[in-house]
Amino acid sequence: MAKDLLDLHGYKAEAVEEAVDKFLVQVSKANLKRARIMTGKGTGTVKAIVIKYLKLGGYHWAYEKQSNGKSNEGCLVLFLD
Repeated sequence: MAKDLLDLHGYKAEAVEEAVDKFLVQVSKANLKRARIMTGKGTGTVKAIVIKYLKLGGYHWAYEKQSNGKSNEGCLVLFLD
């Protein structure tokens, strides 16, 4: 798995916040400017938890852009500048 990617496919809702927290610590230590969190689309529960967590933490993010210019709503790009 890449240092700049957290893939949450298969995670239970109660494990999401801890996984995101650990990931953010990891990318912070690595001084990355951008990172990605793959939430998948599914029921939207995992994505909602991640977005709420990022908003509360003051993180800036956007949906990943696909090569066709459309948004990939199953993957969030974090801007860590």
